Amino acid sequence: MCRFLILSVTLVLAACGSNENERAASSFDDGDGNKGSYSIRGDEENSETVIRSGEDEVRIATGDKAANDLPFDIKLYPGADIQTSMSGMGEGKSGAMLVFRTGDSADEVIEFYRKQMEARGIAVKTEIKSGDMQMIGGERAKGEGLHVSVTKSPDGGVTGTIVAGAQN
Repeated sequence: MCRFLILSVTLVLAACGSNENERAASSFDDGDGNKGSYSIRGDEENSETVIRSGEDEVRIATGDKAANDLPFDIKLYPGADIQTSMSGMGEGKSGAMLVFRTGDSADEVIEFYRKQMEARGIAVKTEIKSGDMQMIGGERAKGEGLHVSVTKSPDGGVTGTIVAGAQN
């Protein structure tokens, strides 16, 4: 799986220089005899890279695609800019991560996501404040977990990270 993630980062970096209409797809051998495939769709602002190996899959999305694929129907913080996004499935588990930036305060972002979680039946069970960082985390009865952390940026605003995971 480690090679799988390294390959995904390499593919994303390769895709960054592509023109708007370029699409790529191919297959590969991971060096351990396993076959896989990848595809890259979209442009620099709205793209999706999908890497498959066996029953495992990693998706890396940017722009609108990343905002629309947030777990548990959680919404992107209003006016936030997506920095990166990744989701994956394998071995009966799935997970997702999205990093964003906003000019608003950590308190405003945490309160927004607290309301989002509560409205979707995700009980907030963890709250941490340490220096310029705040984090809330919770889970549903089925063990689906969601954590949101925000860190104050030196140039103002905050960088936020949404991490979610579930058993399939």
